[in-house]
Amino acid sequence: MTTNDSIFAKKEDGTNVNYYIFPEFEIHLNSVPGNTTQGWHTHQNIEEILVITAGQIRVETIVDDKKSHKDCQKGDVIRMNNSLHRILNLQNTEATFAVFRFVPQGMDNREIIKNDKKEYSDSEVATILNRE
Repeated sequence: MTTNDSIFAKKEDGTNVNYYIFPEFEIHLNSVPGNTTQGWHTHQNIEEILVITAGQIRVETIVDDKKSHKDCQKGDVIRMNNSLHRILNLQNTEATFAVFRFVPQGMDNREIIKNDKKEYSDSEVATILNRE
């Protein structure tokens, strides 16, 4: 998909978001200006995972009536775990991150995920391409 295929939203805080919505999951790309604090929120049914792609952000969470934070940088992966949370960019420069959202089904699919790759030789690929 290209950016033109996404649903674009500019939030009140200045954050730009491109949403890519699929039947079983959603990905959105956030661009958060420097010195920006997003609002507190939770999700009732979805799992939300962030991957920082540039800059630094702070993720504040409240779990069991206790507030905590984690400072995150490029390459970090953050699982929100249905917490009450918000994102802050405390730097003077823009930060970007991808958000993966899906509705968990309560099944452990780790073995499928780890082993669901079938490799092909060049000759097998040539055979597939010549099946016309």
